[in-house]
Amino acid sequence: MNETISTILRRRSVRSFLPDAIGQDELDQMLEAARYAPSAMNQQPWHFTVIRNPELLLKLEDNCKSAFLESNVAVLREVAKQEGFCVFYHAPLMVIISADPGAIAAQYDCTLAMENMMLAAVSLGIGSCWAHAVMMFHATEKGKAIFRELGLIFPEGHQPYAAAVFGWPEEPYPEAPPKNADCVTIME
Repeated sequence: MNETISTILRRRSVRSFLPDAIGQDELDQMLEAARYAPSAMNQQPWHFTVIRNPELLLKLEDNCKSAFLESNVAVLREVAKQEGFCVFYHAPLMVIISADPGAIAAQYDCTLAMENMMLAAVSLGIGSCWAHAVMMFHATEKGKAIFRELGLIFPEGHQPYAAAVFGWPEEPYPEAPPKNADCVTIME
């Protein structure tokens, strides 16, 4: 199996991180991989907001957790009530990718960039986990106000479409859960 496919098959959502910071060299490689993602009509509409500040991450964490507790979705409320629940799993780094919603395919472009970033991370031994709570929280008026209060301001007209946390995994990557083999139709 080639190295690229092996990396893709190794990627897992990591939910337990060491407190050690990710170095600038590793971050630069991950961001470069993200910028090389495909985008509709090569618009490259994305902007990458990198959060390394532990206090800022904790404040965002607390607010996202409160959004879970106030959610209309029962499973999110139940998860947030669990003792020790941590939305960002104590990861030392978060990246939020935003874009102008007027771009041809802003959501897809940002998502593709984040996947490239997550694959680059695993190739470097770094763990990652998608953080949809960021977009859920920012979609509320309270969330937008808290983002401004925290100084998390995106470029003019941008909104977040993808977010993930990154860090050195506390434990080895888990085995892959079984995958659905009956999800392909080939038309010949």
